[in-house]
Amino acid sequence: MKKWIYIAAFSLAITSYVPAVFATGKPGDSIASHLVKSVAYPNDTVAVDATHKIEVHVQGKSLAELAIDLPEGLRVNRVIEVKNQSGQKIPTTVSINNRKATVAFSQPVEPETKLSILMNGVNTIGNSEAGYSRPWIYRVYAKTVGSQGEISLGVARIQTYPI
Repeated sequence: MKKWIYIAAFSLAITSYVPAVFATGKPGDSIASHLVKSVAYPNDTVAVDATHKIEVHVQGKSLAELAIDLPEGLRVNRVIEVKNQSGQKIPTTVSINNRKATVAFSQPVEPETKLSILMNGVNTIGNSEAGYSRPWIYRVYAKTVGSQGEISLGVARIQTYPI
């Protein structure tokens, strides 16, 4: 019996030591930029002109550029725009080359800024089976000011559903 008490106490001590470092999008919750959420408007599997939105919370170092791997089976037919938490457009230069969208900022984006990346005119027709929901997986990377390499911000998963 004593052995089980020691095991339980040890297990509790170990699990209480693990810090909770979940990024919530609140100021000071992380030391590095990270994804906050992602969504589609409308979220139909057969949307012709949807908007896929990915939110990024900039923290740590200023961002110079974002790169987004576009999933196979969809097309972005219109512009990709970026807005801050106040809804103001952020000047960017956007290029799409070989399933990768690169968003270069005219001015570095300062820490504690929340970015909304709006991919307008997303076409998914013909790439989903009738009656099934479909997740779209975007890998998102960032370049900080003064760095040459990309840092992975994570994976944005946008779920779509049949009508």
